[in-house]
Amino acid sequence: MIMSGLMRKFNYEQYYKQLETMPEPIMASELPKVKLNLKGIRDYAQKKGVSIASLSDAEKQLFIQT
Repeated sequence: MIMSGLMRKFNYEQYYKQLETMPEPIMASELPKVKLNLKGIRDYAQKKGVSIASLSDAEKQLFIQT
C-alpha cells in the first residue's frame, strides 16, 4: 500500500477539550433578516469607477434593508 503525506495519530484528548469550549452553533432562524440590493450596489460602484469593497460603510448602508 502506498501512502503519501504524514501519518500521525489523532489527538482525541485535545479534540474533546476543544469541543467543551466551543460555542453553541447559531441557527439560521436566529440570524437577523437582511436584504441587500446587489444589483444596485454593483451599479453604484461601477458608476463611481470603484470596487464594491472600496465603498464607504455609509455608501454600503444605502443598499441594505433590515
